[in-house]
Amino acid sequence: MSDQNSFSLGVWGLWMLLTVIGFILGGFVGTGVGLVAISIVSMFFPPSALPYVADGSIVAAAVVAGVMIGIFQWFVLQRWFSNCLWWILASAFGWLGIAFTIAFVMSTSWWRVNQSLSLWDDRGAIASSVTSLIIAALVIGILQSLALRFTPSQAALWIVMNIVVFLIAAIIIIFGVRNLAGIYSLPVFLAAYSPIYAAISGVTLIRVLRDLITVK
Repeated sequence: MSDQNSFSLGVWGLWMLLTVIGFILGGFVGTGVGLVAISIVSMFFPPSALPYVADGSIVAAAVVAGVMIGIFQWFVLQRWFSNCLWWILASAFGWLGIAFTIAFVMSTSWWRVNQSLSLWDDRGAIASSVTSLIIAALVIGILQSLALRFTPSQAALWIVMNIVVFLIAAIIIIFGVRNLAGIYSLPVFLAAYSPIYAAISGVTLIRVLRDLITVK
């Protein structure tokens, strides 16, 4: 029992550390890539195309952030899962959707605050943004489960975990975040939120690993 507890604590601590580092570096490096992309692309397009250029920069930022988060997490996963390099690709695509939907939730919160709307008055937009975030969480959970070839029960656990942690993110944004929107604020929020995601996903990973070790 003591060995199991030491194993669990060691894996959880390493996952926490590397995931938070991945979030912080990925968020800020991704944002830098996105801003550089805006500067370069804006030279070739008229001002009217700026909204589309901004969307493209969010894509670039999210993919870079997802790759970096996936790489740092890979250092933990590669000990137990073969071919887990697919995890990095799954994370890149998954975090693209997560970043877009979190930005959407942030913009909804920002709009409500600046227009002096109550939560009830803005319930339609909030419901739409939260639903989008749940769908994105479902997708990243499925992609990551496929990447590591989880069993159906392990995949279900991982998918539910993703939905729960990103619902928590939505609640924090809706009730606690003020005047945050766009590419500048997203990495700041992700860095602050990363310990919550890392802690909950780390506990879930330990549960999956215990199943894996028991089967072996």
